[in-house]
Amino acid sequence: MPVELCAIHKSDVPVLTEMMFAAYKDDNISHLMYNNNATPSIKAFVQQEYEKSWGQRPEERRIGVRDTETGELIASSQWFFFPQREGDDWKIVPVREWPDGYNKDGCNHLQAVHTAKRHEIMGPKPYIFLSTCITFPTHQRRGAGALMVQWGIEQARALNLPIFLTASPKGFPLYRKFNFEVVGHCWIDLSSFTTETHDSVAMLLREPFPSQPPKPIPMLKPDEDMPIDAAAPIPAAPQLAVAGIDTKYDVVLAPVTDPADFDRLAEVEDLAFAHDKLIQLLFPAGHGGPTLTERGDSHRKSQKEDLSNYYVKATSVATGEIVAWLKYHLFEDLEREHIPYPKELPPGANVPLMEAGFGTLKALREGKMAGKQYGFVLILVTVPEWHRRGVGRKLLQRYMDVVDEKGWESWIDASPAGMGLYQKLGWEQVGGVTVDLGQYGGEKGYMETTVSMVRKPKGVATV
Repeated sequence: MPVELCAIHKSDVPVLTEMMFAAYKDDNISHLMYNNNATPSIKAFVQQEYEKSWGQRPEERRIGVRDTETGELIASSQWFFFPQREGDDWKIVPVREWPDGYNKDGCNHLQAVHTAKRHEIMGPKPYIFLSTCITFPTHQRRGAGALMVQWGIEQARALNLPIFLTASPKGFPLYRKFNFEVVGHCWIDLSSFTTETHDSVAMLLREPFPSQPPKPIPMLKPDEDMPIDAAAPIPAAPQLAVAGIDTKYDVVLAPVTDPADFDRLAEVEDLAFAHDKLIQLLFPAGHGGPTLTERGDSHRKSQKEDLSNYYVKATSVATGEIVAWLKYHLFEDLEREHIPYPKELPPGANVPLMEAGFGTLKALREGKMAGKQYGFVLILVTVPEWHRRGVGRKLLQRYMDVVDEKGWESWIDASPAGMGLYQKLGWEQVGGVTVDLGQYGGEKGYMETTVSMVRKPKGVATV
């Protein structure tokens, strides 16, 4: 069953409470805090604390994941967007009041040590802090944690901010997959508070890539609930938090994980190429060209069978519709033939034109990139009414961050109209092909040009 990002509202607090106790059951921290005995009074206290503090911290964001079939909230994350702090007040660690049943001294000791270590590493500079990232145990290994972490990375990228977090041994591998680096450890002596001897967590940091000056962090208003419609895709919360911002053309980027999305991807592709002479000639109307359903099925099959390709969608915050998408390949296996184009064409396809155009481009790419691991942007499409809204650039940036962190070169076959954008992003022309469509049943004298471009990696690959 597929899952998707969602907003978390105050009405979700009872589920959040149960999730927290389920996720931390048998953890060293639960032994320290309440001897791993979550009594009804302890659960009631936590739920009341959630409700009392909801919407009171302008720097806080809560993002979750729901099962799309059942609607069940299965995971949650708590983020803090800290601006530049002045003076010394930010260093103060408040002492909380804990109810009966809690190890009060142990809880305050734990909070003081963790916070002091974070302050030591991050200081007063602006950054994003991932405070919690939890999933119901029965729903683990479904990709919920990865979705929430990726959301945070998108926010960090938009604001040019680092992300700081503390990781248990169980969560450590997930964060390392997203290129978080260890910047310290926090070892806590628990022997004075519980039967456990100690607890150790890693402190991890993901710097903005490439590094740029931070941008201002908008805050939520006091007493303002999360300004996100639970039925809509998750927008970039720091942007939406500011009153008066026009969100008509805001989008959220996410990997395509729901098989049903590929039908919409086929529709976007069809709209984007509706007036493209080359595509019309490759798949002439009335000659059995692929239907939208067949295209969707083809994309579903491609994602399932070819582990080198990745789909990323851009969803409108205002409408919840996919308005653009990107498909790229990461060619890591040097022994494997790199064929991103379909081997089997539908009946009626213009095979000679396919070979003259895409076949020539494929040969050029294989010759230039022989012996290299590299990325390849196969397709980037946007519905016409969303052209010139920066969506394509955002999708490309998402892709470029991936190849840059690997230290790989990147290939794209572009139309002359798209060259300007790609050149701004670092691509350089290395070749191309021009085809006279009149020789393949098209308009006489109409020349179709495709430009092959390569982009060098920016920065140093992350080990």
